[in-house]
Amino acid sequence: MLRSLLLTCITIGAVAGCDRSAPALEAKVAELEMVSAQKDSLLQEVMSTTQFVGDLSADLAAVRSLTSGTPVPAADGELEGLSPTEQRAALRERIKELTTRFEQNEARLTQSQSRVNSLTRGNAGLQAQVAGYDSTIKALQVVVESQRTEIAALSEQILGLQAANVALSEEREQLTAERTQLSGEVSALTSAANAVYFVAGTEKELIARGIITKRGGFFGARATLVPARTLDPSDFTAMDRMADSVVVFPKAEQAYRIVSLQDTRHLEVAPDRTNRLRTGLKIASPEQFWANSRFLILVQD
Repeated sequence: MLRSLLLTCITIGAVAGCDRSAPALEAKVAELEMVSAQKDSLLQEVMSTTQFVGDLSADLAAVRSLTSGTPVPAADGELEGLSPTEQRAALRERIKELTTRFEQNEARLTQSQSRVNSLTRGNAGLQAQVAGYDSTIKALQVVVESQRTEIAALSEQILGLQAANVALSEEREQLTAERTQLSGEVSALTSAANAVYFVAGTEKELIARGIITKRGGFFGARATLVPARTLDPSDFTAMDRMADSVVVFPKAEQAYRIVSLQDTRHLEVAPDRTNRLRTGLKIASPEQFWANSRFLILVQD
C-alpha cells in the first residue's frame, strides 16, 4: 500500500514536471522554426542580391560600351532596333531601377541579419551558418558599392552626352536653317541672273507703248527701229534664259524681225536674207544670245 502510494506520487510529480516543461519545449520549437525561416529568408536575400549584382554588371558593361561608341548586343531583344540615343535612355532607366533595388536589398538584408542574429544567440551552429551568409553579403556589398560609384560616373557621362547631343541638335537645326536661307537666296539670285524678257507686236503698237523708237534718217525717212532707252520688264513676257530656249510667235503665219541687240548667229535657224524669222525661233547658245541685252523685241512685218 505504501509502495503503491509512493509510485502514484512519483507518477503525479513526473506528470506535473512534464506539464511545466511543455510550454518551454513548445517555445523552443517555435524559436527553432522561426530561426529556420529567417535563415531561409536570409539565404533568399543573398541569392537575390547575387542575381542583382549580375544584372547590374551586365547593364554597366552595356552602358560602358555605349559611352565608348562600341555596338551593344541586345539582351533578349530588349535594345534591338533602338538607336544609340534610345539605348542610352533605356539603360539609364535600368540603372535607376537597379539603384532602387540596391537600396531595397540593403534594407532587407540588414533587417534579416538583425532578426537572425537576435534569434541565434547561444546557438553556435546557426551562428556559424549566419556568419557564412554575412561574409557573402559583405563581399557582395563591396562589389555593389563599387558598381554604385561606377553608376554615378556613367550617369554623369550619359548626362554629358545628352547635353552634347542637344547642343549638336541645336547647331544642326541652325545650320539647316542657314542652309535653307542661303539656298533660297542662291535660287533668287540665280532666277534674277537668268531672267530675260521678250515682246512681239507691230511697229505701230510697240512705238505707242514706248518699247521701240525710230532713230536716224531724214524727217523719218530710212529711220532705224531701235529699243527705247528705258525698258520696263512689266511690258514684256518673262523667260528663263537657261530653261526657255524656244520663243513662239504670237501669229505663226507672220514674219518677225529682231530689233533688239541679240546676236542672231546663236540661233539654231538664222534669219533669212531680209533679216526675218518665221514660225518662231530656237536659241542654240543662250549665254551668247542674251549677252548684249536681256530684252528681246520682235516686230511683226
